[in-house]
Amino acid sequence: MSIKELLFSFQGRIGRKTYWAWNVAYYVIIVGFALGVNTIFPAIAHLILPVFLLVVLIPDLAITAKRWHDRGKSSWWLLLNIPLVIGRMTMPVGEAVQAAPPTTLQTMSSFAAIICGLWILIECGLLKGTGGDNDYGVEPK
Repeated sequence: MSIKELLFSFQGRIGRKTYWAWNVAYYVIIVGFALGVNTIFPAIAHLILPVFLLVVLIPDLAITAKRWHDRGKSSWWLLLNIPLVIGRMTMPVGEAVQAAPPTTLQTMSSFAAIICGLWILIECGLLKGTGGDNDYGVEPK
């Protein structure tokens, strides 16, 4: 599978090793970018970070879709990512963290993100895919 197919195609299957490699890289990139933006542009970090998260969302969804496929499940399971995206987008950054306590919406979206994130972690990160070929392709090596 090419890098283009891996990052931008919602077809096929990947194993846990590829999924974990992507997630480690993904979160290192996000944390590094956030630290850099908060250091260089602290006044507008709250505007830049959501745009960046939207840019890296497509590859993340494509890889997660392939992992759901490896589990024998449809891409509709990607809907569990909605609370994660909302939770990330409503999270205060920079000076806003110290300015006010979280709102009820932020607290609720964070709780929903934790529940959905745990479900995705267990299904995609810990459980083995279906053995042999399935409706979504051949078993990853």
